[in-house]
Amino acid sequence: MQTSSHNIHLQALRSVDRILCRYLGDLHTEALHERSGQKLRTDAPIDHAGKGESFAPTDLLATAVGTCFLTVMGITAKEEGWKLDEITIEIDKKMTTQGARKIESLSLQVEMPVDLKEDQLKVLQKATRDCPVLRSLNDSIQIKVKWNQAQKKKNTTLNFVPTHVFRETPQVTFFDAGVKGSNGSDVVIHHGSALSPPNDDDFEQYYVHHHQIDHNLVLDGTRTFTLLNPEWDEPHHVIYLNQKMGALQIPIGTYHRSVSGPDGSMVLNQAVRDSDFNSSKEFIPVSLRERPDLVAAKAVDPIYWIWDGDQLKRTKFNSLLVTTQQIEA
Repeated sequence: MQTSSHNIHLQALRSVDRILCRYLGDLHTEALHERSGQKLRTDAPIDHAGKGESFAPTDLLATAVGTCFLTVMGITAKEEGWKLDEITIEIDKKMTTQGARKIESLSLQVEMPVDLKEDQLKVLQKATRDCPVLRSLNDSIQIKVKWNQAQKKKNTTLNFVPTHVFRETPQVTFFDAGVKGSNGSDVVIHHGSALSPPNDDDFEQYYVHHHQIDHNLVLDGTRTFTLLNPEWDEPHHVIYLNQKMGALQIPIGTYHRSVSGPDGSMVLNQAVRDSDFNSSKEFIPVSLRERPDLVAAKAVDPIYWIWDGDQLKRTKFNSLLVTTQQIEA
């Protein structure tokens, strides 16, 4: 059986690829991919005489596994005619602590696109078994792979329950503060510019309820609420709440904190609690210190909710802050 010159050329391309490495001093190295001209640098890790200023050589091995997974999935999707959205792989590399220093294990967390169908996911998972880096390492390093598929973001569900004003004069406002279905109420009084919950050193803290829906109505003063919910398509909201806006509904699973102005404020919360509500568990502050998902949500440009011209408005532009800056200027 004859082999075509084209196949011989492909085999030659596949079998040889030259990489030039050189030592730069101070434990730094540089590698040049001769065919493309691309370069990368390494440094020894902090726990092995280096400063960790770049990839360690063992990091490159871990990186090779991750990028190989992504590449073979991309090739498979291209062959199938699928459009493949972003896939990310987070790799934890564990080194041995006893005996000869080497990589003990690699743990891969693969985050697949939200709109990927189940049969497509199975095909791509199977494709990664053909990763040549994986084949080369399977007998020497423990490699664990966990597959996750991103959940579709929920549309933001932020509501304000209007109050029914019975009578209002220049000095008296008489209104119904009730919320349908409420089976619990609490009053939160801020003395001066109080912050609730307080910070954890330099980290913000938030409350979150799992068995209670809040309906916060300002009785006196004003209060600014910050809401974070990583499951929402718009995960970050800032509400400059006053009495005219009605009761701010805070859904279950939404992280929230509030701060008052220098004159303080009083808020009535007409809560809707389910049968599993336990007050000893519902008011425990959650710090951003160990919550990268909340930090990421907070980093998103917020949606601002304000009362302007006798109506509730949502905007991505913080007009109140600009007004304050203009006045101070």
